Amino acid sequence: MKKCGRCGAANADGSKFCVECGLPFTAPQPEGAMQNQNNGALPRGGAYPYDPNSDGRGRNGGGYQNGGGYQNGGGYQNGGGYRNGGGYQNAGGYRNGAPNGGENGGPEIIYTNIQPRSIPIAIILSIVTCGIYVIYWIYTLNNEINELAQDPMATGGGMVILLNIVTCGIYSWYWYYKMGEKCDYISQKNGSSNVLFLILGLFGLGLIALCLMQDTINKALQ
Repeated sequence: MKKCGRCGAANADGSKFCVECGLPFTAPQPEGAMQNQNNGALPRGGAYPYDPNSDGRGRNGGGYQNGGGYQNGGGYQNGGGYRNGGGYQNAGGYRNGAPNGGENGGPEIIYTNIQPRSIPIAIILSIVTCGIYVIYWIYTLNNEINELAQDPMATGGGMVILLNIVTCGIYSWYWYYKMGEKCDYISQKNGSSNVLFLILGLFGLGLIALCLMQDTINKALQ
């Protein structure tokens, strides 16, 4: 016998409707379906609402409530991350890319090892030390510009100085040209700093080119 939930009348076990008030009895639910709408239970990742043709999971694979993700399996949306897999948006980075790159290439890069340098003080030190400071300046400028240009495979500062010595300064012309290209890349402009730096180097005005390189670094760090 089963008891009517509305009027309390006793009914036969096979009855579909209450003999007193006509209340329909709910058919038994298969395993995996929602057991009780009042308590919200979804045992073993059952579909919400129950669908006998479903694969026993929630929305789009992974479970709406008791199965792991919100939509599409595991993450907030589309698997794993905030959106589209792993990162803030579109896999990994801040937007559209990987870590450390700003909007279109990952979280914004912070160069902790690079500090702005006073150009007037650098010029004074170059004069006072009879050019010795220039060697150190070239070394640091080369490495810092390569880092800002995200070119870790570029020639290091020590090798640049060595090549300048071996070639009696001829290599410096090539170096000025490449640094000009990278400075334009860092500044995000289609300029001709490569030609300008090369001309300054050819006419013995390399110190001015170094000042312009340092200015590019200082502005990039602002």
